[in-house]
Amino acid sequence: MSDGSAESAYYAQLARTRGAAGAVQLDGTGRVLLVRPGYKPVWDLPGGVIEAGESPLAACIREVREELGITPVLERLVGVVWFPSRPRRAASNLFVFAGRLPETARAAIEPDPGEIAEFGFFPVSALPEVEPHTERRVRSCVEGYLGGGTVYYEESAKPAWYGGSGEGPG
Repeated sequence: MSDGSAESAYYAQLARTRGAAGAVQLDGTGRVLLVRPGYKPVWDLPGGVIEAGESPLAACIREVREELGITPVLERLVGVVWFPSRPRRAASNLFVFAGRLPETARAAIEPDPGEIAEFGFFPVSALPEVEPHTERRVRSCVEGYLGGGTVYYEESAKPAWYGGSGEGPG
């Protein structure tokens, strides 16, 4: 009988990929909920990094609760985006879940002032200042949600707001 050390050694040497999860939350008129975190100058979907042992869905729910004080309505996975490694950053996968937020939840949003500078609902055709990769993600994931599909793509560029260092939260 093996003590499992060979199996442990095998798994220990495998590549690791970071993960994050984001939420597409549409209101009754089809506008999408975006947040502007205090640590970056552009808008994005609510969400964040998956913690050790946490599922992407659980991370998405936790992050939206932490950022906005509400439980998101997440009907299904609508997108997966792969980001390549960058200096000091491992490759990562972003899982995007979507649903329609009822008016009662929308009215209950209380952003964490230590994390979220602003939030708002925007028509997909008129998003506020977002990175090109965020605009592509929002548009494709909303289209996937409304069309009943799930999108996958590989992002080639790092966010411009990271600057030349390749550093940035998340």
